[in-house]
Amino acid sequence: MPWTARRTTMRRRLLGAVAAAFAALGVVKISMSGESGPNDSFKASPTSGQAPLVVTFTGTGSGQLEGEMVLDFGDGQADHSISTIRGFTRTHTYAKAGSYMAELKSGAWGGQRPTVLKTVASVMITVR
Repeated sequence: MPWTARRTTMRRRLLGAVAAAFAALGVVKISMSGESGPNDSFKASPTSGQAPLVVTFTGTGSGQLEGEMVLDFGDGQADHSISTIRGFTRTHTYAKAGSYMAELKSGAWGGQRPTVLKTVASVMITVR
């Protein structure tokens, strides 16, 4: 691997470690929550209604330079195109009645290991 690519990789790992340290110290809040307040970083609207129910999800990425974010709609479908460093808006249609737990999942790459995703926010969608 050329020196420039190694230096870039080392810089990204260092930035990820610094971000994780700040999060652990409580200096930076990376975790997200559901619909409980005005400063939440993950929201769904509407959260209930008749099928077919069109729901708009909005939120922000984890802030990690390297990693992955997935919006799991809870009905067997997921969006893997969520940016880790930008805000997002996605629309999803729930076709059948039921209760669905929509989850925003995040994970950092671990060198050569695959990403382990953890739920950082969730919201219940009820379709009648």
